[in-house]
Amino acid sequence: MTGVAPTGAPAAPARMISGILPLDKPAGLTSFGAVREVRRIFGERRVGHAGTLDPQAGGLLPLCLGRATRLVDYFHAQPKTYRCAVRLGETSDTFDTEGTIVRSGDAGEISAEQVSEVLRRFVGDVMQVPPMHSAVRHEGRHLYELARSGREVERRPRAVVIHSAELVDFRPGPVAEAELLVSSGKGAYMRVLAADLGVALGTGGLLGWLIRTKYGTLVIESALSLDAVEQLDDPRAALLPIDVAVAHLPRVDVAASASAQIRRGQSVWLPRSTASGAQGETRAHGPSGDLIAIGEQTGALFRPTKVMVG
Repeated sequence: MTGVAPTGAPAAPARMISGILPLDKPAGLTSFGAVREVRRIFGERRVGHAGTLDPQAGGLLPLCLGRATRLVDYFHAQPKTYRCAVRLGETSDTFDTEGTIVRSGDAGEISAEQVSEVLRRFVGDVMQVPPMHSAVRHEGRHLYELARSGREVERRPRAVVIHSAELVDFRPGPVAEAELLVSSGKGAYMRVLAADLGVALGTGGLLGWLIRTKYGTLVIESALSLDAVEQLDDPRAALLPIDVAVAHLPRVDVAASASAQIRRGQSVWLPRSTASGAQGETRAHGPSGDLIAIGEQTGALFRPTKVMVG
């Protein structure tokens, strides 16, 4: 009978699922909850998210499946863009609406011009103290675990980069709302930015809501909800190639012979026409266009450091 394995023959191994899922995470779902749902939909155990979104936050959450989980750290190196609202005149112990909210001042005299002027102080290299309600670890435990048990520990300020911060809307009042568009680097907390902005304005502040709209080359307009992914005849159609995670790195294309060497972890000399322009950390693609390795390029020598096989 055609297409049926002989009795006792081992079943063919299931095809590995690999790719990047640009998920539009709804507010109210944890990032790990999103990972759990995607594992169920795809039947793939190896799923990881690229950068936690707080439960009350929504928007773009890139999920890496299969081999793409090896590239999560490369996502972290790429800038992210958020649209968020800062409520001036209120504070909370979590720096957002999830905590205990108290009135901290009257923002009725604050103008949009003042907010824009003070906001400029937070662009560039800035220091942030991680909030207690965060996934940062202290002596092996997450800070949010300590916070839930009633403990508060000293946290060292961390250097982060805010690439840009723009006031896009302002609603005045005793509790004013400043809507911001912020682009940041790795490790920046919008909750801390909201609280620090409130302190600088003398009113106190907290994060009202947040949506991540861009992450590297991915944009929210191309992201899919969990329901949309589940309704696809084949959910794999929603996956982007794994090289999306390293799209910010220079690309070199190699011939079949060099591709075979790289797949074995061997360094190769690149033709002058291929090598020109790319130096340092580089991504190598084989003749079919697939990502085969990340490596270091020095002159015309490419040395693979992470081979994407299996």
